[in-house]
Amino acid sequence: MNTSTSDPREDPQWELVRAAAKRPVPTPAGLVSRVFRSVQGVRGRLLSSPLELEVDGDRLSVTERTLVLLTRRLTQEEGQELGGIHLSAVALDQDELQVLVTIDYGVSAVDTAETLRTNVSRELIKQLGTSAPPVNVHVIDVRQS
Repeated sequence: MNTSTSDPREDPQWELVRAAAKRPVPTPAGLVSRVFRSVQGVRGRLLSSPLELEVDGDRLSVTERTLVLLTRRLTQEEGQELGGIHLSAVALDQDELQVLVTIDYGVSAVDTAETLRTNVSRELIKQLGTSAPPVNVHVIDVRQS
């Protein structure tokens, strides 16, 4: 993969990307519902119960909306620091935070997603304690920078 600062469209391997782009790809299972849940999480669900977290021996109630917004902010901050990461959505699904991101062409998807997951998890634990929900990062798209 071309990692220089030249235009990625000039990379000979870019033809593989163009060929893949011509093939119809079905929407991944559950992606649309995750995005809708993310929107609902930001708006807040009327019937959702707050999460009860243990922080330094005390109980902390956190609404889904607050948790999603906090995770969005942390992901955006960490993404800017790492570079080449763009937040698409955050959803709380089965007591796990699902973070969907787009990365720039040339950025290592596996390494960057793992670093982002580690950093966001660490920041959530700092703010919410060790009972903070686990974070999963999913690279859903690659874009030309």
